Formats: sequence, structure tokens, C-alpha cells
Amino acid sequence: MQPVSPTGRYAVVFSALAGLETGVLGGVGLLAWLCAGSLIAGNPIWWGPVRLATAAFGSGVSGGGFLPAGVVGAALQLVAAGLVGTLFGLCMRARWALQRVVLIGLLFGLGWYYLGYEVLLRRFGMGMHGVAGRRSLLVAHLFFGLVLAAYPRLASALDTGPRSGG
Repeated sequence: MQPVSPTGRYAVVFSALAGLETGVLGGVGLLAWLCAGSLIAGNPIWWGPVRLATAAFGSGVSGGGFLPAGVVGAALQLVAAGLVGTLFGLCMRARWALQRVVLIGLLFGLGWYYLGYEVLLRRFGMGMHGVAGRRSLLVAHLFFGLVLAAYPRLASALDTGPRSGG
């Protein structure tokens, strides 16, 4: 097949999909970081996602037990990471140098950390800092930003279209 060169509306869709893929990949890393932070703090592995679900939806979400609340927290983490990745992809439609993409990815990671953990969760009186320290969450979001920097590679894979299997 010939390489596809998206234009117009399709370029926006390709950018959004590549950003979504990159964001969810980074979200899986953040979820692993939360679970590892829970274990290091001496809590069960699902404690991080359960705290995230409780912080977002209140204590009623844990009424069904730790497993459903953990699934809700993990899903919330992946959805939020996918949304941040999609926004990043839409901002990265231009072909920029890798250094600029890495810098903007790091800024997106820092912005998400600040907005999500320092503003929104604190406003509701619930922080994630008992699961992992502030510095640990900050480092996790910086790594998330570095994962976002893989966006150009994923976008170019989408631009080439499907490959013929041999």
C-alpha cells in the first residue's frame, strides 16, 4: 500500500489518535508507579487506585469492596492519561524537533500533576500523598511527559497506514 498522507480533518484525527495511544501508554506507567508506591509505603498494591477513586468519587465508591474501587481508580487514571495524551497530540500536529517535543511533553506532565494532584484533589480535601510522596508523584508525571515525547514515532506509524502482512 502507498503511504497515507492525512490532510484536513483526517490529520486532526490521526494526531488525536496518536496522542491517545501515547497518553494511555503513559497512564499504564503511572498506574504501575502508583501501585509500586503503595507497596513501598507498606499498603496493599491496589491502595493507590482505590485512593484515587475515593478522592474523585467519594467514599461511596469503596462500598463494593476494594476490587471494584481499584478498577474504578485504574480506569480513571487511564481515561485521564488518554485525555491528556489526546490534547498533547492535538498540540503536536506540527513536525517539531525532538527537543521541543520532549520539553512540551515534560510541561504537559508537570501541568497534569499540578492541576490533578495539587489543585483538584486538594480542593476536595483528598490527596494521593499517603500513597506516594509528592516527589514520587512529580517524578512519575515527568516520566509520563517523557512517554508523551514518543508521540512523533506513533504519529508516523499512523501516517504510513496499514502494512501489508507478508
